[in-house]
Amino acid sequence: MRLVRRYERGASLVELLIALALGLASLSILASLVGFGIGSNAKLMQQSHLSEELISAMSYMAGDIRRAGFNGTTLEMVTDPATSPSSFANSISIGAYAGEAADSCIEYAYDADADGTLDNTTPNENYGFRLRDGAIEVRQGGALCTDEGWQDLTDASRVTVTALNFAEQTLVSGGVTSREITITMVGVLPSDTDISRRYQEIVLVRSYD
Repeated sequence: MRLVRRYERGASLVELLIALALGLASLSILASLVGFGIGSNAKLMQQSHLSEELISAMSYMAGDIRRAGFNGTTLEMVTDPATSPSSFANSISIGAYAGEAADSCIEYAYDADADGTLDNTTPNENYGFRLRDGAIEVRQGGALCTDEGWQDLTDASRVTVTALNFAEQTLVSGGVTSREITITMVGVLPSDTDISRRYQEIVLVRSYD
């Protein structure tokens, strides 16, 4: 019986080099895709963080401004407005802190404890918001737009508010006067000012007068 030897031909050096080059190219492409994905995901997270911070601030401002002019003794005001004027009527005032853009501060009052009296001590029923040094601040103790003593609502080291504007419009319907306050806000990330967001909300103030 005759034995037949079979020889298998191995890969040549050239073929090995080509395979190696193709493998390295594939790894390089894969690494690029992974790096791009990580970078895109990080940017999306930053954008999401900015949006959350600004939306939260806008929601808080809109909800509070909507209460401007509220008086707990509304019934007495309606039945006998001549002898029961509201201490909270016409309290909306728009201005700015020195050095900030015009109309970047709003002041107003409402009857938080529903007793019909405007409290100017503790608790103080004069409220407001303003822009100062890249942060939105909350009014404290009845301080004016130009005064010190306001408290930060946003953190400028996390989100920089580059613009804040309050615009007031008077509405009259069926003999009832109300106000619309349009709030416009723009913010950027301090770490990447190319990432910015702009939000606007119109607040109807029903209890103004």
